[in-house]
Amino acid sequence: MDNKSAVSTLQEFGAKSKISAPTYEFIDGEDGGYVCKVSMMDSESYGNGRSKRDAKHLAASNLLRKIRKLPGVGSLLSDWETNATDEISELADEMTNLNRDMLKELRDYCVRHDMPLPIIEIVQQSGTPNAPEFVACCSVASIVRYGKSDKKKDARQRAAIEMLSVIANDLDAVRPDQMQVVTPKPTESDAEMIDVQADVEAERRKKFNTYRELTDAGSVDNTGLRLCDRHKYFKNFYPALKEAAFEVIKSDEYMSTKDQALSLLSALKITPRIGVVEATSIEPLMKIELNCEFDCLFLGFESEIYRQIIDYFKDMLV
Repeated sequence: MDNKSAVSTLQEFGAKSKISAPTYEFIDGEDGGYVCKVSMMDSESYGNGRSKRDAKHLAASNLLRKIRKLPGVGSLLSDWETNATDEISELADEMTNLNRDMLKELRDYCVRHDMPLPIIEIVQQSGTPNAPEFVACCSVASIVRYGKSDKKKDARQRAAIEMLSVIANDLDAVRPDQMQVVTPKPTESDAEMIDVQADVEAERRKKFNTYRELTDAGSVDNTGLRLCDRHKYFKNFYPALKEAAFEVIKSDEYMSTKDQALSLLSALKITPRIGVVEATSIEPLMKIELNCEFDCLFLGFESEIYRQIIDYFKDMLV
């Protein structure tokens, strides 16, 4: 399939197989984007993008992945399968060059379809100071995809594009009402498993250099993050989530600031990581890290930290 798009491949497949051509339907997405639904052979898939062309292209790619699993279809689409990886990579380059915020599109897509919010982080850094290479990991529920680039931002964008193409193809797999939580029965080997996991984690940490070593080598970006960028991130948060958050902030029905702060984070679909910092004070010194795209860490005494979180979002969400 030399230089052939997924849309034309799908069209030619229908013509050669003497079946009905694919049909495309568009609806307006968030922030002026589009969502495309493509139907063919009693199957359907979705794709979204800033333009109808991008949405249509992703939808066609997702449908090709789906129908190639049908009996007798895989061999007919072998050419497309061979070039699928290159095609997605080219699409990722195109979207990145257009300066589209695929992280925001992925988050908005998850909110619209009642999915868990995506978690994206840099999991590997390699290369040299002059030619660094970063690998970003994007996870939605149990689905994990990766993106690689010489810039952290582009690596995250590529991981988001990969994830978006997957979840748009298999929407039901990551819906909360379709997910099952299984609690395994404890076994005698649980303690051994915990020890093994601890050893694996210790070994993983050995692979990372210390911050001082990276700084001396010039591999750490010391430019910092502008406050206006962080404010813009929360200000442009999904409107429905912001509305729910303000209802919590304005409410006087909570028994404590802790309950109110945790409800506020839940309304924003942000999962906090709460811990205690070793200190000499009688009152516990708490550490609360927010699991979102920007590093956000609160440190304070237990009696004060939850009020700090509430006041923080009062300012950042407007």
